[in-house]
Amino acid sequence: MSSFDKVIGYDEIKKELLQVCDMIHNREVYEKLGAKMPSGILLEGEPGLGKTLMAKCFIDECGLNAYTIRKNKSGNFTEHISEVFEKAKANAPCIIFLDDMDKFANEDDNHRDADEYVAIQAGIDEVKNTGVFIIATVNEMFKLPDSLVRAGRFDRIIEIENPTYDDCEKIIKHYLKDKKLSNHFMMDDVPKMMNYSSCAELETMVNKAAIHAAYERKESIDTDDFVYAVLRHEYHSHDDCACLSKTEIKTRAIHEAGHALMCEILIPGSVGLVSIRKNKKSGECGFVHYCKDISDPKHHILVSLAGKAATETFFGRCDLGSEQDIKKVIKVIRDLIANIGISGFGMLDVSANPRFSDVSEIMNSRIEAVSQALLEKYMFKAKEIIVKNREFLEKIAQTLEKKETLLNSDIKKIHDRVKITEVVV
Repeated sequence: MSSFDKVIGYDEIKKELLQVCDMIHNREVYEKLGAKMPSGILLEGEPGLGKTLMAKCFIDECGLNAYTIRKNKSGNFTEHISEVFEKAKANAPCIIFLDDMDKFANEDDNHRDADEYVAIQAGIDEVKNTGVFIIATVNEMFKLPDSLVRAGRFDRIIEIENPTYDDCEKIIKHYLKDKKLSNHFMMDDVPKMMNYSSCAELETMVNKAAIHAAYERKESIDTDDFVYAVLRHEYHSHDDCACLSKTEIKTRAIHEAGHALMCEILIPGSVGLVSIRKNKKSGECGFVHYCKDISDPKHHILVSLAGKAATETFFGRCDLGSEQDIKKVIKVIRDLIANIGISGFGMLDVSANPRFSDVSEIMNSRIEAVSQALLEKYMFKAKEIIVKNREFLEKIAQTLEKKETLLNSDIKKIHDRVKITEVVV
């Protein structure tokens, strides 16, 4: 049994860490081939992704004594760093664990030459080739000096990202092991509305669902408890739509149904959750969570425009609630024109080059004109798709009006009951 069994998912990262563990245990095997031990490992990623847990598993798997350095606001921290390195060198072989290293000094990029980082650099150089191995975690790399994280001090920088969809599902199932679930619990829906979250967030939402079920005096946890947890944790949505008029609810439902319909037609099974509740985190009314990446820029544009297209097609009036959608689309279109050359290489933005500063205004005008033309083109295409699938739109909107929030399985049921007309994009 490996110490890394405590970590759910992240198989490729665990494999890389286990390779270094094997080098520590079987140094002579690698030395015969001239392979040298990496100088150090740096685990980089946002908070809550399990970097510290992985580092501790690495230490346990290596079976060596470890000296941990964390930010200590009392006393002389720089001296403490130096003392730990000296002690580790005297007791080699061992491991030094620098936890949240970007918090060792003032937390901004103007203090990357702080004494604390100088002490770490000196300490790493001092223990080189003495049997002391360094592993560190960091949330924000930009706060560290380049000289500290260069090869020779940290030979392996491993980026830890949010768990993949498959890993998300495994992590949720792990946290559900000791939970009593309803016979009607829809396990397939849960990861689809919670993916892209960190490991810590997943644990929090699972626990919040259990708390809600207990507070409601339920015998078991059902899918609605997870909807409750996700709406509050991810979107800070604490209210329902009771305060809205029927017209406002219907308008919201048509708008969000447009987004959901477009994504479902272009990328089937990609809607994890759609709601007409208020997203207090963004300040917007209504939101859709996509459980699959929308990697194609054309799809991204059409999905973003679909809310406005649906509202204007259904009601015959301008959608005043699509400002943020339009801003996103314009940015995507301009990037495609200026950086990728979607309208020909002659439209590539050369204004960033000082030699072409005299033509930047002309170029910007041309980009603006082409942007407007493409925006109109994609808006026409979005409306075409909406019109050809009006029944699908209306069924989603009607169900949203009743339930306020729909899950992947709800969209699939509607999809299966209506005729879908696919359109070539």
